[in-house]
Amino acid sequence: MDVFGVISKHVNWASQRHAVAAANVANLDTPGFRAKQVAPFELEINATAMRLMRTAPAHLSTTGEGRSVGFEVIEQSSPDETHSGNNVSVEGEMRVIGEAARAVSGNTALYKLFHRMAMSAVKG
Repeated sequence: MDVFGVISKHVNWASQRHAVAAANVANLDTPGFRAKQVAPFELEINATAMRLMRTAPAHLSTTGEGRSVGFEVIEQSSPDETHSGNNVSVEGEMRVIGEAARAVSGNTALYKLFHRMAMSAVKG
């Protein structure tokens, strides 16, 4: 997988992680709501490392075709549970939102760096 593809996939993962954490916070007062989280990015990279690619319409389709671009969302285990059965931890969700924002920012800087390097190589 190319560097730009990995960076793009990581940005999508961080964005989905942010959205899931925001949904958890939005359901803070919902009785019985179970907090969710996005599966670790490492699992996605390990699963996609050796995929076949379809480079022409005449080729046979691969098993990955038609797959959702979203990442796996799993129920979050949390020792904190309110009397209503809700297990959302505001502090934990704010931490996740901050981590996701830093990941997007870092990936943007990395993307710009590799873009500048590629442009310098092309210019000579």
